[in-house]
Amino acid sequence: MLELIIQVDQSIVLWLSHLVGKSAILDRIMILLASDYFVPVAISLILLYIWFMGRDFAERDRNQKAAVCAAITIGIGMGFILVTNSIWRHPHPFQDMPQLIDPVTNHIFYPIHDPSFPSSTSALTFAAAAGVWQFNRKWGLILLVPAILMPLAKVYAAVYYPSDIIGGAILGILTAYFIGKIFMPVVHLPIAILMWLLRTLCLG
Repeated sequence: MLELIIQVDQSIVLWLSHLVGKSAILDRIMILLASDYFVPVAISLILLYIWFMGRDFAERDRNQKAAVCAAITIGIGMGFILVTNSIWRHPHPFQDMPQLIDPVTNHIFYPIHDPSFPSSTSALTFAAAAGVWQFNRKWGLILLVPAILMPLAKVYAAVYYPSDIIGGAILGILTAYFIGKIFMPVVHLPIAILMWLLRTLCLG
């Protein structure tokens, strides 16, 4: 089974690698999406917008809980990534297939040194989308777009395998479910006090 996953992973990465350099427009889009700044900053700005958005108190309260859930989920998800990476170091596609470094990886992104599985990129983006989804389905779906596109761009750049992306996405989604359905109801009072304090300071 593992051998089959490896073969499928490498086949997809090699197929995508043939697209690099064929279209300057596609390459520029992938460079933008693969950036460690563009999508994360966009997600942060969306979460900030969600925090202040709402036609009435009930809607604003729900949106602020969505932003809090996403923020906690991202933090916990990145913690899981650190623990996993300290236990098992999975190589990146450009490490397994070094012939892809110059024509593909360096053209779109840059070689990174942290372990490949699970993808920290997809864990972060899916954590944000799934965290917001717990309280606001519309914005959860909107955040799902960059959650998919940024990891896809890094597969295009031979930085991650598809299985790395899927593993990170599952981690982000499961963490969001735990935070939204179990953790936040348990610590409801401290979160309510924090949100009340922020509103009192005109920060919510």
